[in-house]
Parts: sequence; C-alpha cells; structure tokens
Amino acid sequence: MKTSHLNALRALEAALRTGSFRAASDELGVTTAAVGQQIRGLEQYVGRQLFIRKPSGVVPTETARRVAAELTVGFGSISSVLSGLQRPGSDNRLSLSMSLAIVERWLTPRLSQFYAICDQVDLRIDTTHRLVNLQSDEFDFVIRFGPTPDVSLESVFLFDGCVVPVCTPKFAIKYDLSEDTKSLDGIPVIHVKDETTDPGWLNWAGWSKKYGVEYRERSAIPEFPRLSSGLGGAKEGLGIVLCGMVESYSALADGSMIMPFGSSSATRSEFSYRLVSLRDRTRSKTQDAFVNWMAAQAEAYRHDVRSLLGG
Repeated sequence: MKTSHLNALRALEAALRTGSFRAASDELGVTTAAVGQQIRGLEQYVGRQLFIRKPSGVVPTETARRVAAELTVGFGSISSVLSGLQRPGSDNRLSLSMSLAIVERWLTPRLSQFYAICDQVDLRIDTTHRLVNLQSDEFDFVIRFGPTPDVSLESVFLFDGCVVPVCTPKFAIKYDLSEDTKSLDGIPVIHVKDETTDPGWLNWAGWSKKYGVEYRERSAIPEFPRLSSGLGGAKEGLGIVLCGMVESYSALADGSMIMPFGSSSATRSEFSYRLVSLRDRTRSKTQDAFVNWMAAQAEAYRHDVRSLLGG
C-alpha cells in the first residue's frame, strides 16, 4: 500500500467520524479541498464511490459506512503502537507540524529564545503537506490556519491572518505608488497560486474592488506557486504582491519592503493561526512550557503588527 493510500484512509476515517469534509479538514490541519482530493483518489483506486456529493454537503455510501468503525479502531491501534515505540526519557520530546512559511518566517527567528529556557528539548518539526491526524499521528502539536477547531481539540489563538500589498521602496517610487493611487493600470502585479478556503482572503480583483482601485486582468503576468516565492519576486523588483503578514512582516519591519498604499490597505482574513493539540492528552513539562512560550510570543507579535499598522 502506498503512503498516499494511508493518507487517504486517514481523510476517509476523519470524514466518516466527523460527518463532513470541512470538519475532517479542521481536525487534520489541511484544506477542505485536500480532504476531497484524497478521498476522490481513494475512490478511483478502489473503484467505488464512497461519498455522494450534494450542494448541502456529502453523504457516505453504504460501502463507506461499513468500514467506518474498523478504520477508527485501526488508526487507534497505530497510535498505541507509536506510543509504545517511543524511547524512554521522551519527556523532552516536542513534535510539531506546520507550514513551511510559519517555520521559516515566524518560528525559526524566535526559537533561540525557547532553547534559552528548554535547552534539552528534543525538537522535531514536520513541514510536509501530508494529512496530519492528531489522534493517530506522532505529533504533539500542529499550527493551523483555519476556523476555530472542533471541541475534540484544544487550541491556543496565535494571531489573525492578514493580506497586504507590498513592494520595495524603489518600486513604489518608480511607479509613483501611494495611498492616493486609484489605478493599477501599467503597474506590474505578482499573482500567487497558493489556494486557501479562507472566505476573507483577497486576490487582486477582490482587493481592488474593496479599496476602489481600478484593476484589469492581464494575460502576461508574473505568477508564483507560493506566497513566499511571490514575496521573493517582489523583493527583486518584479512587481507588487498581495502577501500574508506572516510572510512579509520581517521585511516590512526592516524597511526592505513597504505597504505603498498605507496600513489601511491591510485586510484581516476570517481564518486565524492556532496552536492545536488533542484535548485531555497528558503533556510533559517541556510541552507545557512550549504552549506558554508560544502564547507569549504570539502576544508580542500581535503587538508588533498593531504597531506596524498604526493600530
């Protein structure tokens, strides 16, 4: 069996147990679309339909319902095996899963401060895009960008998502960008393929409409696969990019990038970042220290962002 099949079975088990793709995605720390793609791939592999898709949601077929209990028991057994394999003295172990952007742009610059209080921590970070199930995987915590998780999970609010147009100071001068700019005609804009189910996230068409700025789609545009690479293109002067505050904060703070349309052009999204763990799972002292440290770091970051935005 391929690893992708195991991931798809995780998605199937979560969807059957929670009753929807959306609830399963919240639990697994991925997008609703990712859950749907995993299950559709599994349906193709087994040659049977597992869910009936309706405008009101999804309904499991009889075939899927027959294996629901067995799947839950199976993944529970895997969790027990993993616990049994943990080496003695694992009180210092800390295993995390999160996006690469969070690791590179937010967590890593702050980690030395955590090592100052927990220098013996056995830290393991996973940044793959595979499905993560806290009930059966080896992770203690995940950092998720999404709506409030269901009651089976404990979460610590970190910070809101925020999208903002950014560019280099030199680019802003070249194209005379300011808070008074009313048209993007003739201004190179960078597009990013990163997909999110966040209903509050804006693309250029949505941002322009919200802020009353003229914008027309162009056939020849720079397009990047991720926000981080789109930001990299903007740093090279290729254009202005709509970027997440998490990705762009350090560059905005050091002045290498600016918000040419002013701080009021930053738009808070509907989703937020949270540190998520299983409710009622026993924690080590190291894990408790990490939760408290993350909450303090997030509070300081929220203050810094408010100051940056003039709030």
